[in-house]
Amino acid sequence: MQSRRKTTLYLAALLAALAALVTLTSRARDAAADDKVQLRTVERIVGIVNDQILLLSQLNERLQPMIPRLQQIQDLTARQQKLAELRRQALEQMVDEKLIAQQALKLKLKVTDNELERAIKDVMKRNSLTKAQLEQALQREGKSLYAYKHQLLAPQLLRLKVLNVTVRSRVSVSEDEIKAQYQKNLRALGVDAKVNARHIFVEVPSNAGEAVVAKRRALAKKLYQMATKKGADFAALAKQHSQDPVTRAQGGDLGWFGRGTLPTDIEDVVFKMKKGEIRGPLRGGRGFHVIQVVDTRASSARPYKEVRRQLRGQIYGRKLEKATKAWLREVRKKAHIVIKI
Repeated sequence: MQSRRKTTLYLAALLAALAALVTLTSRARDAAADDKVQLRTVERIVGIVNDQILLLSQLNERLQPMIPRLQQIQDLTARQQKLAELRRQALEQMVDEKLIAQQALKLKLKVTDNELERAIKDVMKRNSLTKAQLEQALQREGKSLYAYKHQLLAPQLLRLKVLNVTVRSRVSVSEDEIKAQYQKNLRALGVDAKVNARHIFVEVPSNAGEAVVAKRRALAKKLYQMATKKGADFAALAKQHSQDPVTRAQGGDLGWFGRGTLPTDIEDVVFKMKKGEIRGPLRGGRGFHVIQVVDTRASSARPYKEVRRQLRGQIYGRKLEKATKAWLREVRKKAHIVIKI
């Protein structure tokens, strides 16, 4: 009882101190005046999780990368509603992360520097990036490598460690479940088509306004017209004009890939294209793409033994997600949580 009284007094004092702070950042003047998404930060507490607080500045920092997409919503009311929805979702995620971090402390779990370095190397390997290229990509999103490691990767790794101890033992997958999943998705599992393609990429900055986006789209359209002229050398055009630092030197070569590699909107188009066909400009990821399909490979049936591990992983993932949500509900019931937004 005495401990809870001390915690209450501490939080009350902290609230009073924060209430006295002046505006730290004002990214815009008024929503009705400039019709733009804004994150006004007058520092205050937006949540309490047991004896720890969540600040408005932390919430706004998490929302910042979503602002360019919100700017694309033309209707002001719809845009503000979407911002409110994203704010609630982000705050709930912050509460969960804080609860997991508190559980990790109880279990004496932590993420080491070596584990973070291995995670960074894995990210670079999976995306075929050098450290310099990763840093450049993060800078375009307004993040440093340090912030990426400690604000994104570290919480993810800590979450995995906590779930390994608290949840994974509750999850199992039987052979009958795997076989039933195989029979249910037999047709989908047989789809293993692959495409060999090249692309010319025109980057759109994350904070670009409508005028900049229009200019980049026009440039991509011009490159498409150049690429589809009789006798045009697509690879040469990619080497000269593509803004993708990873593939430009190879003439925009993306190699062979299956579904799940490209953004969904682009992938749906590419996998319907014929050998030698060129399409564009296609909007996806960080800009516009002009894509040439070099070759295609037809799908083939895949036997049970070949896909068993994949199916087990899918079933296990769904069960783990369900068990994780149930575990978090249990933890939330026992926690002192206050949402102040």
